Amino acid sequence: MSGAATAGGAVGGVAGGAIGGVIGSFIPPPGLGTFLGRAIGSRVGRALGRAAATMVDDYVNSMEQAEEQAEEDEAAKEEEEVCHICQQRCESAAGDVKDALYNNKRNPNNPNQGNHGYLNRMIEQMCGAQGPGTPGWNTHINELRGAKRRLGEAFEPFEGEDGIDPDCDPSEFFSREERDAINNILRGSENSPWQPRNIPHLGRDHPRCQTLPNAVSGGRIRDYLNIIRPQQPPMSGPALS
Repeated sequence: MSGAATAGGAVGGVAGGAIGGVIGSFIPPPGLGTFLGRAIGSRVGRALGRAAATMVDDYVNSMEQAEEQAEEDEAAKEEEEVCHICQQRCESAAGDVKDALYNNKRNPNNPNQGNHGYLNRMIEQMCGAQGPGTPGWNTHINELRGAKRRLGEAFEPFEGEDGIDPDCDPSEFFSREERDAINNILRGSENSPWQPRNIPHLGRDHPRCQTLPNAVSGGRIRDYLNIIRPQQPPMSGPALS
């Protein structure tokens, strides 16, 4: 029994006994009616007091539960709105990463013609006419460094502090091959063939360069890897124009 019900029963018993005693005093013989009235009134009063207190206690509890539920619902709604905003931000960030990776400024149908993505810049370095030591090669190195910086800035929401707990889950937005390519670009050693100063030069007539630019017009990671990865079989077709 709750404390409220016990207290209600005590108050009800006192009040019921007093009322019962007054009523019983009108019932003969004198004294006996008063005694019986008090006894009956006290018992009835205790029962009514407990019942009333329990009802009040239940009402208070139900109100508290309703308030707690309302607070939980409001918190869940706010969290859902925050998650929705986070999802939108992550989708936007993923778009920025893919632009920094794949953008082809030479595509006439592309509204974003300002900068090449790193992959396009990389294969132009590999398959270009000017090799290491030439002014054109050195200019490309600087452009590749800028493309790498833009990719790193775009990818920040997918990294987190020391690679832990990022704002956005990279596996939700990028394939394994895309994630590996991004890691090679952003985290590879200076001796890696993915890095600006160490990208190998193949030249325009190399078999893996001869289908450019059509070979990468679809903007798929595997199309680029067919050219970048040396273990891939050579490709054939018209020379790069």
